[in-house]
Amino acid sequence: MIKFLLEKFRQAPGPMKQPRLIVADLAEEAIDLLTVYLKREQDAGGTGHHVETAYPAPSSPSKGDSDATTEKAGTDPGKTESGLELDPRLATAVEATGNKRKQEFKVLAILWDAKERDIAPMSAKAISQHGIEMGLSIRHENVRKVIRMRLDKYVDVHAEGVGSGTVYRYRISSDGIKYFTTSYFN
Repeated sequence: MIKFLLEKFRQAPGPMKQPRLIVADLAEEAIDLLTVYLKREQDAGGTGHHVETAYPAPSSPSKGDSDATTEKAGTDPGKTESGLELDPRLATAVEATGNKRKQEFKVLAILWDAKERDIAPMSAKAISQHGIEMGLSIRHENVRKVIRMRLDKYVDVHAEGVGSGTVYRYRISSDGIKYFTTSYFN
């Protein structure tokens, strides 16, 4: 019900469209975060029910684990831990210092890879999942936020009506491909 009201708030005609979109995004992100943390709390509370969350619990690798990861990456460049084969240029860009911390880079890299693999336009959750396979972790809430705030010129957005809501699917545009390749492929 709340998501339906947020969607109506986003689509309402009138002035201040951009601030309404930002407020709706923040509210949706807060609801998503609250849902995730409540499910984790419920699971930890000993209810006996296992609740699957969309985000894997962070793990802190031991020193031995990080050496094994470095060794693995050194023996098979361009291949992620999940076994996904990356374009050599993309693999180099992913390993470049600082890129893994830039949300803009993560979204564009994931969408560029999806375009290269001929994957249909993807939802924010699908982008997040593909990012995990590539070794670029980004929450789906942040995917939506980054696209709306910084990448609207570089990403094509397709809206699909599903039930009483809307699902947005994203695909990198030709301008986005040019921007990404010139900015991150050196």
